[in-house]
Parts: sequence; C-alpha cells; structure tokens
Amino acid sequence: MRDDFDYDDDLDYSFDDEEEDDDFGMTFEEDLYLMIREKLRDTIQEFKAEYPALKKLEAHVTSFKVNAKNTDDSKFYPLAAKLLLEHIKPLTQDSEEILEIYENMQTDIGRFKNQRAHGHEGEFYLTA
Repeated sequence: MRDDFDYDDDLDYSFDDEEEDDDFGMTFEEDLYLMIREKLRDTIQEFKAEYPALKKLEAHVTSFKVNAKNTDDSKFYPLAAKLLLEHIKPLTQDSEEILEIYENMQTDIGRFKNQRAHGHEGEFYLTA
C-alpha cells in the first residue's frame, strides 16, 4: 500500500522572506494606522523639548479616543486616522511645527485610499 503523502512533493518548505509579513495577521489599515501613531509619538518625543507647542499636541494625542463598535478594520482604522487628524487640526494655528506634522500626516492618511502611494518621510514627522 502506497502512502499518499510524499514529503518531497506535498510539503513546500520554501519561504519567501519578501512575501512574508511580520504583522502577525494585521490588516493593511491597522498597520498603517499604528505606523501613523508611532511616527506621531516619536516625533513628539524627539522634538517636544525644543518646541514647547508639541507638549500641547502630546496632551491632545494622549486624550484621543475612538469608539466605533462593530466596525471592521477596513473602516475603523481610516476613520480613526481621520478623526485623529481632525482632533489635532485646531492646534495647527498654534505652531508651524504642528501644522507641518498635520500636513505630513495627511500624506500618510492618503495611503488608506491608495495602498501603493508613498507615505511621507521627513525630518519633522519621523520615519517609522
């Protein structure tokens, strides 16, 4: 009786590292949102001593909460990013630095619609 399972033919142990995602099941939207939050957090930490207005931005970002129950990732994370942007928009009048961060975040948020778009990379909105 022949074994139907042939290790050489039935198992493919080749792993394409370029195709593997390290996000452990995260959706593109979740990954992008977390990247935006990380870039925002890192930028605030890096520059808040030099630009005091960023302390106010930090307080605003820390107080930001989204409550959208029963929403799937493809809708929740773009909504959360948009609401975060709207949440910090009033602070853009306080500081040129916050305005620059706001505009740079918009570039990344645009990637929700066009996943192939190149996100913002720059000095005052740090690359993750």
